[in-house]
Amino acid sequence: MTEPVVIGNATLYLGDCLEILPTLGKVDAVVTDPPYAGLAGGYEYANRGVTGPTKQSVSVGDPWKADYAAWLPIAESLATYGLIYFTTYHALAETLGIVTAQVAGIGVWHKPNAHPGPPSTPNLSCEFFVMVRTGPGKRWGSVSDHISYPQDFGGCVSRGERVRNADGSNAHPTQKPVEVMKQLIPDWAETILDPFMGSGTTGVACAKLGRKFIGIEIEPKYFDIACKRIEQAYAQPDMFIRQAPAAKQEKIF
Repeated sequence: MTEPVVIGNATLYLGDCLEILPTLGKVDAVVTDPPYAGLAGGYEYANRGVTGPTKQSVSVGDPWKADYAAWLPIAESLATYGLIYFTTYHALAETLGIVTAQVAGIGVWHKPNAHPGPPSTPNLSCEFFVMVRTGPGKRWGSVSDHISYPQDFGGCVSRGERVRNADGSNAHPTQKPVEVMKQLIPDWAETILDPFMGSGTTGVACAKLGRKFIGIEIEPKYFDIACKRIEQAYAQPDMFIRQAPAAKQEKIF
């Protein structure tokens, strides 16, 4: 495991979350958007160009369960008060069977301009997020059970926010809007952990809200994007937002 990159109150790890999570201490909350492509199962979403490490004949439920069963119990154990994770309809039932703490609710992120699905199938215009209460005394009071935006903002990412490569293509296939992730960060949480940081949207939201952030990303190209976005967020802080105290780097065993 390489040394983490520290930017403001954000500590960013490049590596496998299954290796890094056990080395971390407790956080107030885990807020994450894990990959939907079935890392363990290896089946393919041909229409989105997403392929797992191997192509196998497996049922739809198998890869989801294997993925979530690997990281979700660890993340749940690190969350002192709460955990929020995104999931698709394929895996919703599977993940609820893995969580051991109390499920506080299931919310919907509505995407009116979502990408079309495969031929002859409904357009997948929403994603689900599951709110888990891992400790007493805290409620997800700042989270609506239905997050929706007008047409010019409600899809995967607004026009002005999408991070793109030099050739104009999307830099990350599942980038979330910052405003969506800001709504999912509870008022009582000072330290947020995201085991699947991706392009760093949760970290940007934490920087805007004045919270401490710990992010993990396994893909170097996405890690670099996250570092740049979070650094930019600290360079342009939101006015009238409380700022968390300066982070003190702890020794990692």
